[in-house]
Amino acid sequence: MNASGQAPRQVPRPGRLAVALVLAHAVVIQSITFGMRPTLSYAVLDAGGSQALLGVLVAAFAVPALILALPAGHIIDRTGERASLIAGAAALIAAVLLALLGGGAVPVLLLATMFLGVGQLLSVIGEQAIVANTTSRGQFDSKFGHFTFASSLGQTIGPLLLALPGGTLETPPIMAIFTVCGALAVVLLGISLFIKSSKRAPSTGQRARMLPSVAALLRTPGLLRALLAGSLVLASVDLFLAYLPALGHERGIAAGMVSAMLVARSLFSMFSRLFLGPMVKAFGRRRLMVSSIALSSVALLLFALPLQLSILIMLAAIYGFVIGTCQPITMSWIAELADAGTRGLAMSLRLASNRLGQTLLPTALGALSAVAGVGGVFIGTGIMLAGAAWSGAAVGQAAEEESADEPAG
Repeated sequence: MNASGQAPRQVPRPGRLAVALVLAHAVVIQSITFGMRPTLSYAVLDAGGSQALLGVLVAAFAVPALILALPAGHIIDRTGERASLIAGAAALIAAVLLALLGGGAVPVLLLATMFLGVGQLLSVIGEQAIVANTTSRGQFDSKFGHFTFASSLGQTIGPLLLALPGGTLETPPIMAIFTVCGALAVVLLGISLFIKSSKRAPSTGQRARMLPSVAALLRTPGLLRALLAGSLVLASVDLFLAYLPALGHERGIAAGMVSAMLVARSLFSMFSRLFLGPMVKAFGRRRLMVSSIALSSVALLLFALPLQLSILIMLAAIYGFVIGTCQPITMSWIAELADAGTRGLAMSLRLASNRLGQTLLPTALGALSAVAGVGGVFIGTGIMLAGAAWSGAAVGQAAEEESADEPAG
């Protein structure tokens, strides 16, 4: 039985075109986001803004997710995912128009960043909800593995826009990148129009008020620990991306070698997600997740040691591979623990907790660099991931106990 005491529901398998549209949507939204965000930073600096304003820019992107995530997920559960995807694409088009037509004014760029945050939020929650609502029990790991692979592909494509011709040595071609992102946002809107909302069974969760639904979700055994594990894992990736260049600068490692470590991390994360389903079948979800987070903890702890460059690149690849399995597993666990009528809300709760972790944890652990150097940040992050492994073990136990209560078939 699931959290509401109902038997698990078999959902109709979506067609190949429907799956392809959702995966294409994931690639395009992440390409826009990871192309626009660094370009907006360059635009603020080019307009004469201080480096302190970049922190405000980060907050302008994150705050909409913290404020609007739960209402957006609740509305998706009531009205379907398609409207959220369309609204998200429209918000992205508005963000690009503001960036293009704002004359480089810093307040307008901040407003464009807020619209970018809203558009990304509505798009990602819609995508995750439609994957959760069109996947049968036992297939979550494989489907979310493919989904997060598509997202990783977009996150790799987006930064490549910074290499478009027309910029200077210090600044990429800002207006050209905004124009390309605008064209991609129009493509995203077209894809969204062709995506159909999932067919979900009627649920009292669709008629319930938001706050009682959130409280009921948080009482679901294992869900709170799944949220905690997911936010810690995602925060570790942000810390790795932010502080690896600082580690290289501190140790005199060439920028090209730091780039090689970052690329190794990204590519091996994508690679691991392609084979997530078979790995779960081979090792079991609980064992795979706990061991993956534990290995990622060890890898980051070893970064604090003065190791050879070749070993550091190997550790970056290992960290990328094992950390790449964790995010889709937490997605699938949350989707499995939540009732069919509250999965949009559950995914939005996950996104809000991730944003909170990405905001608070890097700030707290970053303070270690002033005391213990950059190596202290990697030690602190490794210890944090050890805590995430403990949370993951508890999630697995709760999910297994719940699964044992369900009738076969």
